[in-house]
Amino acid sequence: MNTYLQLLIASTASRVNKSGLPGPIPINQSPFDENLFSEDMKLKSPLDVPNPMRYLVVPSQETEIWKEYLDSKEWLERKYSIEIEGEKRAIPLSELFPLNLPTNLSEFEIIEKNAPEISPNDYLGHLKKEIGDVNYNKFKRFWPQSFDLIGELVIVKIEKEVEKFTKEISHSMISHNKRVSRVFRDLGVHGNFRVRKLELIGGSKNLGGATKVKENGVEFNVDPTKGYYSPRLATERLDTLECAIYLKTKLERKLNICDPYAGFGPALMPLIKEKGLVNYILANDLNPEVTTILEENLITNNKENVAIEIKCKDARKLIENPKNIGLFDLLLVNLPHSTIEHLPLLVGLLNNNSTAILRAWSIIDSEKIKQMEDDIKKLFDSLKYPISNIIVEPTRSYSPTQVYTKIEIWTNESS
Repeated sequence: MNTYLQLLIASTASRVNKSGLPGPIPINQSPFDENLFSEDMKLKSPLDVPNPMRYLVVPSQETEIWKEYLDSKEWLERKYSIEIEGEKRAIPLSELFPLNLPTNLSEFEIIEKNAPEISPNDYLGHLKKEIGDVNYNKFKRFWPQSFDLIGELVIVKIEKEVEKFTKEISHSMISHNKRVSRVFRDLGVHGNFRVRKLELIGGSKNLGGATKVKENGVEFNVDPTKGYYSPRLATERLDTLECAIYLKTKLERKLNICDPYAGFGPALMPLIKEKGLVNYILANDLNPEVTTILEENLITNNKENVAIEIKCKDARKLIENPKNIGLFDLLLVNLPHSTIEHLPLLVGLLNNNSTAILRAWSIIDSEKIKQMEDDIKKLFDSLKYPISNIIVEPTRSYSPTQVYTKIEIWTNESS
């Protein structure tokens, strides 16, 4: 305890000493000696009075001093914050604080007030509070441990064992994060466009799945009930921006960029925002509901007046337009389950007269990474694209046997 605290409390209690005589406390008698307090002041067992809470009201400039003192005696209730009480401060007292005010604190006032409710640290804390300890512990290993937060939406997978608590799970997630307006249960991918089948389990039924997200400094709209979007790829998209900036510096001109599987355009948003980076963008997606939102996003964020063309067709047919052949400096291929299958009809979009970059992502068996790299080299060689550098790198697990893999290829790069 600091010296100032000892002096302050000693002066407060100067009229009390073991002899019962007035005057300062002898130096061999601590002002905090428990013998200063009568037997009825001593707490023999914890008090069960969580509400209303007791607070010690002290001068604001002495708050830290008395907080330290109370903490040293285990009289400070750490779960609650110090509150403003006029020009003074009210320090929350633990259940161990004596029923009667100790003599050395007699100049201060004790007040009672309802303590603010403590908010749990995560949605599981809210869930436990809602369903009770017994149910929570019984199904503890089945509660969702991860989920996607997309704008105002939460998308979560729920095990069959805890389906009966679906309502409570969604309510807990909304209670924990006030920004969340809707919670969807992920029932897996379905349909030709591989869209996640989502069931609304909490929140407003009138808002659908549309929401606005902010990623890498850019706001844009998505609707996961209509097309795929994952916030987990934000870092990859930032890496794409860094590659593009480097390539633009190397070529000393603005870039032509193609994203054949653009979705809502998350990979293109930071590129189109970067000043002086992009000359022309060809954005394509096979899903017409997605391309409508893609167009809105690109137009809204096109502050640099980049030339933009949006298509809704099979990406493998883009090469059929002669003007697209060899046009693009940066080609993005993000169709993880079919990337390798589609590459032969996409590589020809790359500029073969100067340095160009292919950035792609694929889900493959972890034991086949080397084979995939060899196959890609053979493909580029057959199309007479000289590879300067190739990176085939697993970034995360997708399943017990498969990995999500980044592919980055630089062609025609001179030293």
